[in-house]
Amino acid sequence: MTNPILAPALAEVILITYRDVKNGSNVNNPVPHLPIPSQFVSVFIVYGALSLFPDQGRRLASLIGWGFVVATALNVWTPGGTVKAVNTTSGGTTAPSV
Repeated sequence: MTNPILAPALAEVILITYRDVKNGSNVNNPVPHLPIPSQFVSVFIVYGALSLFPDQGRRLASLIGWGFVVATALNVWTPGGTVKAVNTTSGGTTAPSV
């Protein structure tokens, strides 16, 4: 049986590579426009930790992994970067927590 974490991890690597090549960011890298190594290392650490879930929790770990992919696609989470606040109102401010 294959590990269900492999698909979201691969999707995450492809997504961050595509985003950095498309945006033209990281121009000062030794290999211009490719993601910096810390982005790949953070993906390996996060998904490596998710792969340590026991067999009964693999479905949950896979859902968490796909959640990170969706968060990256929506620019809420940037691997190797910081977590951004989600704008929940139309006024440009974030809603206060209760």
